[in-house]
Amino acid sequence: MKIRISNRYAVGFLSYLAISVLRVILFTSRVHYINKRYIDEFLLGDKQVVVATWHRCAIYFLFKYGFLHPMVLFSASKDGDLLADFAKRVGIIPARGSSTRGGKGGSEQMLEFLRTGGRVVATVADGPQGPALRAKPGLVRIAQKSGAYLLPMTWSADKVWMFAKAWDKMIIPRPFSRILICASEPYLVPKEADGEEFDNCVKAMERTLNVMTRDVDAMVNHHDPNLDLILREDDRGA
Repeated sequence: MKIRISNRYAVGFLSYLAISVLRVILFTSRVHYINKRYIDEFLLGDKQVVVATWHRCAIYFLFKYGFLHPMVLFSASKDGDLLADFAKRVGIIPARGSSTRGGKGGSEQMLEFLRTGGRVVATVADGPQGPALRAKPGLVRIAQKSGAYLLPMTWSADKVWMFAKAWDKMIIPRPFSRILICASEPYLVPKEADGEEFDNCVKAMERTLNVMTRDVDAMVNHHDPNLDLILREDDRGA
């Protein structure tokens, strides 16, 4: 989803407006979990974790888990300014970078955050520009270098606003919705993984996220055109 707003006052107002709307949504919605024990033990516990999710999930997860004060990677471009401003206002510690511009610097910020006692880092596995639901290697590399657990997470809801024309098909839950949050079992990325073995780790994370997303979407009857395309491509390549 691309949002280009250069005026810092407009950015601040939109961030404030988004937070106000999300507070109403959180208050009126019912949240259910799949594998909540992983969230309780790892995300809310005392272990260091690298959270992996898709771009379409970002806004709600930023708001819901901002109280943990995780470090989250955002694009260094102007497109990332609005999300970074919103994130700071809900408790997130932004790192700025991307896979195409400044990504190495952003990854190093996250690694340093973990090395100096930070506990949770996260970003979107398919960001900042897609393609949607196709994982880039950055998150896996951060988990490998830091020794933190990699925790795949996704969510869907029975009532959402979907940005249908956006590349990521970003979703935001609507008031009085039933939200379903799913976590997969956290795991450590082998330190020695390299080359094809490392690429397989990235593909495995991608597949895990997509299967989880397919399942939670089906449970709440949400339809994501990107997911249909990805799963057909994967089935043909299997």
